[in-house]
Amino acid sequence: MTTPYRLVMTTCGTQVQARDIARHLVANKQAACVNILPSVESIYVWQGEITQDSEYKLMIKTHVNLLEAVMETIHRLHPYDVPEIQVIEICAGSRDYFNWIDEVLN
Repeated sequence: MTTPYRLVMTTCGTQVQARDIARHLVANKQAACVNILPSVESIYVWQGEITQDSEYKLMIKTHVNLLEAVMETIHRLHPYDVPEIQVIEICAGSRDYFNWIDEVLN
């Protein structure tokens, strides 16, 4: 089973950046809700070097029809050269919650 709902994840280097992206997505009805998780420790390779940073994780709740707009907004507003954008397909969940998403995004 699948649904038309998606969870989009990205990270930001500061809380201000995370809030700016989240507010823009919600204000423009591209996301029903964005959770910002503080203090995510990221270890990754960037330009050949192992890098370690503290970041903020955004969990963006949206509809499949809005994915392109959400990704374009992240690319446009994000300060990273290569922002993380991962999309998770929601296969099941609360019908009441999905109804709320539909209500907010329409």
